Amino acid sequence: MRPQTTICITIGDKMRTFLRYTLAILTLLSCALLLGLYPYRAALLPAAGQPEQLKQRLAAHLTLVTPPNATGPFPTVLAFHGCGGQRQSMRENLDSWLLPAGFAVLYVDSFAARGITDWQPVCDGKLFWGNERAQDVYAALDLAAAMPQVDRQRLAVMGFSHGGWAILDALAYGGEAGHGFARPGPQTLQLIKAAVTYYPYCGYPAHLRLDSQAPPEIPLLMLLAGQDSVTSHRQCLDSLDALGLAQIQLVQYQAADHVFDQPSPMHTYQPALAADAHRQTLAFLRKHLQPAQ
Repeated sequence: MRPQTTICITIGDKMRTFLRYTLAILTLLSCALLLGLYPYRAALLPAAGQPEQLKQRLAAHLTLVTPPNATGPFPTVLAFHGCGGQRQSMRENLDSWLLPAGFAVLYVDSFAARGITDWQPVCDGKLFWGNERAQDVYAALDLAAAMPQVDRQRLAVMGFSHGGWAILDALAYGGEAGHGFARPGPQTLQLIKAAVTYYPYCGYPAHLRLDSQAPPEIPLLMLLAGQDSVTSHRQCLDSLDALGLAQIQLVQYQAADHVFDQPSPMHTYQPALAADAHRQTLAFLRKHLQPAQ
């Protein structure tokens, strides 16, 4: 019996040693994971917001530009900037081809409404994800619909990169509560007659990849860059079916990089491709923003 007792004690000691080492390794891995996620805490766990509070903040940071020498109300495009913020070059570019076509443009400055002055943490994914920004789409639509120079029957939303992510997730939430915001209600999305996204982000943690309650009748134009060095256009291609829209027009520019459509600090502007993208966008807007009956 003595040798058997000695063997049992030896196995028990080895098992306890193995468990201690395993627990230590798991503890270290958990700490590493938590430390790795810590810089992303503001984006992971945003403070919960209420729709009316956001509308009050956002109202002061909307800029409506209308076609010159014309009287409204106008068919209006709500423009959502990328993670680099609302640059003057973006506004000048959009004004140059949307206003002559008879569209008003409502610029939605999501950063100014939150006091964000440094765009880098947003582009790094450490602050203000697009699924949180989806609430700005709802708020801006409600605010636009109340403006006398805006034709509430002819509203479109247009987003660039991070702004495109916000629009796609606003559609995917379908008016339900989202990442860091209370339920705005599905009625606001009924104001959208057309949605346009240029090189949007479609990867994790975009809500459209997890679940979509998008109103199927909203038509979407998505313009992608085949050589995008910032976002993966393939993730958007993989997500289109899950989004559940009945009308999706897809345009891919195989030789284009991110922000190919306008001058930017990336220096990826391709005028010929930009002209084609603008032509495609105008045709799409004219098709879906017909004069109110």
